Amino acid sequence: MSAAPRTVVGLDLGGTQVKGGFVLEGEDGKPDLDQTLSRVVAIDTNLDAGADDLLDRLAGFARELGSDGPLGLGVPGVFEEPGGRLLRSANLKALEGLDLGAELARRLDLPREHVCVDNDANVATYGEQWLGAGAGIQDLIMLTLGTGIGSGLVINGHLYKGPTGKAAEVGHMVVRSLPVNGTEDPYLRCGCGAYGCLERLASASAAIHRAQAAGLETDLGKLCGLARAQSGPERELLFEIGFDLGAGLLATTAALDVTCYVIGGGFGRSLDLLEPGIRAALAERDYGHAPPRLLPATLGASAGWIGAARMALDSLG
Repeated sequence: MSAAPRTVVGLDLGGTQVKGGFVLEGEDGKPDLDQTLSRVVAIDTNLDAGADDLLDRLAGFARELGSDGPLGLGVPGVFEEPGGRLLRSANLKALEGLDLGAELARRLDLPREHVCVDNDANVATYGEQWLGAGAGIQDLIMLTLGTGIGSGLVINGHLYKGPTGKAAEVGHMVVRSLPVNGTEDPYLRCGCGAYGCLERLASASAAIHRAQAAGLETDLGKLCGLARAQSGPERELLFEIGFDLGAGLLATTAALDVTCYVIGGGFGRSLDLLEPGIRAALAERDYGHAPPRLLPATLGASAGWIGAARMALDSLG
């Protein structure tokens, strides 16, 4: 008699909300994709009551989703590799220093190895490569263009994080040199300490800053609407931002021979306006590589929990 199929839950922990859903493991041990997107709910993060309260609620949320097997969790922050402790998180400081996997495993009475926790950009990348824009593509990088630029790398169908967990930090690749003579632009001094990081040039925050400096509309939705309507300074600005983004992709392509990029995040929905600039930068110094594919992300806010669930499925072997 075959064992009953198990429910594998994925959670995506954000600064204000936790999104979650489940994957049903089929009788053959593979995910039943017809059931994968059948239930998606969310709860408020609410850290006011402290870390223990949030962890209790996360465990309760997983049970409500029907968790009877491995759990995956995506979290914005930097993790210790190996070990899994959350070292730093800008919006979830109350959780810093905790081994979130161990805490949830204890609350759910699961083996530690069946609770998988990773950076939110990594799990979103894994979700898009599994069921989203990158489905069927074995090697890709995903960039999320938001307040900063998050990124994740899949090689041969599996996440690659590097020995310290910091592989493919595309947002912190330096693409603008520090002036030898002249005035340094203080905005281009990144929070990481470097000057001219990609996320200071091509994130949503950077686009707003550059639009303001140019005297243009700072609401990105309106700015992009104007750029789509007709040629002019708005379209030129988005070309320039795309060119800087392309410079970052150019360096990554040269290093990793990447053939596909998935672009997500709120500002990523403007890929149609950024792509001409990206292509121009890639063509300027192509190092003999074929032009990579540029694909808009398709899973939206569900990418994180879907990728987290996939990590949990991986833990089954």
